[in-house]
Amino acid sequence: MDVLKSVNVAAVQSTWAIVKKDINTHAPNFYVALLTAHPEYHAMFPTIANVPMGEMLNNPALKTLSVNVLTKLSELIDAMSNPDCLSGQLADLAKQHKNRGTTRAHFDNLAKVLIDFLAANLGAAFTPEAKQAWTSTMQGINTVIEASA
Repeated sequence: MDVLKSVNVAAVQSTWAIVKKDINTHAPNFYVALLTAHPEYHAMFPTIANVPMGEMLNNPALKTLSVNVLTKLSELIDAMSNPDCLSGQLADLAKQHKNRGTTRAHFDNLAKVLIDFLAANLGAAFTPEAKQAWTSTMQGINTVIEASA
């Protein structure tokens, strides 16, 4: 997987490990950040489409959805040291999201919100090197997903 060859995998995995330790808290907070930045995405998620933004953080459906999504991202991050495994997972993800009408722009917007979220929540652990590694990782992941869709 050439698009991720130059990524500092250790920086991505070590910063993600911090998020993973408290995924049940970080996941809903990330989703609220995503939906705040892109309220037009709210309707894309049927289980939470009718939940008012003010009630989102404590909503059980959002908690389930967000933990599932960040758990999937955890699997991708864990697979970064095994390019063949990662490639297969990204191809599957691309197929799932193509059927939902998800575009490259959706993934790019999610990546930006994720990087901003990590910067805001990881403090000094989110070094400039980690930010660069995450930026390259998400660009690479999004490129593979787009090519696989």
